[in-house]
Amino acid sequence: MTIEASKSRSGLHAERKLAFIVRGGVKLEEVKGEGVKVKPVYSRGDARSIEVSLSPGDYAAHVRLVRGPRGRVKGYITILDSSGNIVYKSVLRKRKVRPSTGDKNYHFIVEKVVEALGLQRYLKSYKLKGST
Repeated sequence: MTIEASKSRSGLHAERKLAFIVRGGVKLEEVKGEGVKVKPVYSRGDARSIEVSLSPGDYAAHVRLVRGPRGRVKGYITILDSSGNIVYKSVLRKRKVRPSTGDKNYHFIVEKVVEALGLQRYLKSYKLKGST
């Protein structure tokens, strides 16, 4: 997984990549630590590739957010199972988080990540319709 915080030379574009681990479907923790340095998307900033090992029943969430010149944020949140397969992907566009591919039963992890990042203040909607 890649962790990144970079900006363009002009400062108009910015990219942020974060990773979280969900232990047992309950506990959410951010992935931090040293990793292999890789090239960031934009010229200013840092990017690192970190290897994560998961126990059976754990999930990893990879978040990618991009801010454009008008301050609009878009991106995606990908959920991976313990064997590294993508089980769910949601897209963030127009201040809404929507399901994209995979099993919608994993959307509760996306909701946990959105609340951990504090994005719910900026989003119009991030919960599935009909969910509690």
